[in-house]
Amino acid sequence: MSTSELTLHSRLKRRVVIDCAVETMEPLHVGKGKETLSVSEVDMPVMLDTNENPIIPGSSIRGVLRAHVTRLLASLDETTLNSEFNAGKVKAEEEEIDAFQKAKSQEEKMKLFSEKLGVIDKLFGVSGYASPLKITDATPNIEIDLAARTHVKIDNDLDRAVEGGLFDVQFVPEKKQFEFKMVFDELNDHVTLDVNNVFYKLILRQLGDALEIFLGGMKSRGYGLTTIKAKQVLAYTPKQLALGEKPEPVTDIKQFIDKVLKEKG
Repeated sequence: MSTSELTLHSRLKRRVVIDCAVETMEPLHVGKGKETLSVSEVDMPVMLDTNENPIIPGSSIRGVLRAHVTRLLASLDETTLNSEFNAGKVKAEEEEIDAFQKAKSQEEKMKLFSEKLGVIDKLFGVSGYASPLKITDATPNIEIDLAARTHVKIDNDLDRAVEGGLFDVQFVPEKKQFEFKMVFDELNDHVTLDVNNVFYKLILRQLGDALEIFLGGMKSRGYGLTTIKAKQVLAYTPKQLALGEKPEPVTDIKQFIDKVLKEKG
């Protein structure tokens, strides 16, 4: 398939749906931003859904996952990046993304997509190209009693506490679990081979083993360490999706990854 024949809506080869569990290893504070608070509220409350349950936005999970994957790939030499992931570059420069977004013809757009965008841009998306990776908000699997802790503001210049600088932080305690879904659409073309390789070899493999990663704020004060683990993996063919059929769950994630990678030749 030539670049000119590829469209931004290439044929789907497989849809992988992953049920994931987030477990807090430290207190977790995913804040809801600044707002006017009554005297009875904590200074830094956590984000809640419409049912007053704490949530971890899918955008937060996506952001830390993007940063984690980018950091790992950027640490590799060009030879390893190409041989292991078939990737020519990790991220495009701003001017390259800008040129892709301003391209007027489909042929020009896809030429820039193939030659200029990095694997991170293609996996997590840029304006003008929707990401093949979707992540839902994470919600608790049981009711969680939130806790609060008092901290003191520190003047970094003077290296001492700020007078009257006490503030309360609300958090989810340790050993609590949230659940979310991750959906990856594997496309049937050579231009996204690097994307597929990064998803299977790096993301799914690490989720199968339980990925340790920091979420939320207040990380320097002992908050945010979590593990994210794949609990169930379903791999749908286009036919199964079209006919509303459900595949059998993947029983061995590593074996599934090896099988998929062998398909690519």
